[in-house]
Amino acid sequence: MTRKARTVEEEWRDILLGTDPMLRSGRRFFAKIPSPPRCELCAVPFGGPFAPVLRLFGKGPFPRNPRYCIGCCAHLMRIKGGVEIPLSFLFVDVRGSTPLGERLGPKGLHDLMDRFYQVGTASLIKHDALIDRFMGDQVVGYFVPGFAGPKHARKAIECALDILRATGHANDAPWVPVGAGVHTGNAFVGAVGKAGEGDMVEFTAIGDSVNIAARLASVAQTGDLVVSEEAFNAADAREDAEQRELTLKGVSTPVKVRVLRIDSTP
Repeated sequence: MTRKARTVEEEWRDILLGTDPMLRSGRRFFAKIPSPPRCELCAVPFGGPFAPVLRLFGKGPFPRNPRYCIGCCAHLMRIKGGVEIPLSFLFVDVRGSTPLGERLGPKGLHDLMDRFYQVGTASLIKHDALIDRFMGDQVVGYFVPGFAGPKHARKAIECALDILRATGHANDAPWVPVGAGVHTGNAFVGAVGKAGEGDMVEFTAIGDSVNIAARLASVAQTGDLVVSEEAFNAADAREDAEQRELTLKGVSTPVKVRVLRIDSTP
C-alpha cells in the first residue's frame, strides 16, 4: 500500500509535536554514530569523524539553537505554512534601556546588551527553547513540545528564573535590570517570508498567546517573573507565588497571573 503523502500542515505538526516517524527512526540510527554533542531531536552528532560529512547533508547545528540540527528545523523554514499548536513563550525585557543608554553611552550600552544577549542565548539553549529573535532590549524564546518536551511550560519558567539569576537578581544587585513574562497557549507556528530563500524566511509564532506573553514581560517589575495562570498550572508549579489579576493593553479580559522572584538567600 502506498503511503499517503503528508500535507505541509501535517509535516509541521509532526515535527513541532515530536511525532514524525522518520525523525524517530533516524534518531535510532544516528545514536549509534559517535560522538556528542548531538542534535536533541534526531541525535545526529555534531562532533567526531563523521560530522564534516553530515554537515554536507544539512546536518550541522541549527543557528537558532545549536542543540538541534538544520535537517530537523531549518528545512521547515523553506516551506510556506505552519500549524496551530500548544506551546509556551518567554519574553525577557531590559528595564529602563533609555536611561541606561544616557548613562553608559552608545558603546557602554552596546557592551551591556551584548552581555545580556549572550546570557539569554545560553539559557534558552540550555532549556531547549527555539530562539525567536533579539529585538531592541529583549530576548524571546519559544518552548515547542517537539523540542522542549511535554513539560514545556516548566522549562520556560525555569529558563526565566535562570536568566534572572544570571543577571544578578538573586543578590538584589543586577548588572542589568530585567523583567520576564511566561505564558502557555495555542499559536500558529510556521515560516513567514519568501519561500525558497532561507535568508528571507523567519520562523515565528502568531496569535493572542504571543501577545499576552509579551505584555506580561512589559508589566513585570525589575527582578519579577510574571507567569500566566495557564502556564503556572501547565508547569504543575509548586512555588510560593503571589497571585494577581492584571488588565493588559490589547487584551480584552483580565489575566490571572503568578509573580515569582529569585530567593535572595543561597
